[in-house]
Amino acid sequence: MKRLALLAALVCTPTTLLAAGPGDSIMLGPGMYEGVPGVMGAGTGDPCDRGTIFKSLKVVRAYRDNEAFAFKHFEGKQLEISGRLVTVKRDKIVVNDVLVFDGFVALVTPDGKPPKPYGLEFRFPVAALKADPQFACDVAALWAGQFVTLKGTCIGPVPEGDYVGIIFNDAQIVK
Repeated sequence: MKRLALLAALVCTPTTLLAAGPGDSIMLGPGMYEGVPGVMGAGTGDPCDRGTIFKSLKVVRAYRDNEAFAFKHFEGKQLEISGRLVTVKRDKIVVNDVLVFDGFVALVTPDGKPPKPYGLEFRFPVAALKADPQFACDVAALWAGQFVTLKGTCIGPVPEGDYVGIIFNDAQIVK
């Protein structure tokens, strides 16, 4: 009996949807997507909203194929990005004799291989690591090849020759 009910549901639902004409709309229920991140502006009023959680492959492809999408959905926003860790290295950036950044950079790519030509660079400032010993231990425990989810504020791409680093400041480890 359960199989018959399931079969009827599977057959009737698409039939009902197809019965509606091209100009007709089908209401699935008020507020169905309210509060669901990444679903057509659910709960935000922004029809372009795609949420704040992305795979590293989507971010790399956006900057490679459609920078307007990347600008709209990534830059200036705090995002969670999942991917494979390539390395964690010390970095110091000095511009016009002013120290801009001192800390560690976690390089993440979709496949854990050296970036060609895009890489996601998550910056962990030394000041934040000194202020929180557990955070420093968590960053020190990262290893190459590990699947990670990191959070940071997307600054955007910084091209250096054949390489484009997509920068995320004030990085945190999500998992």
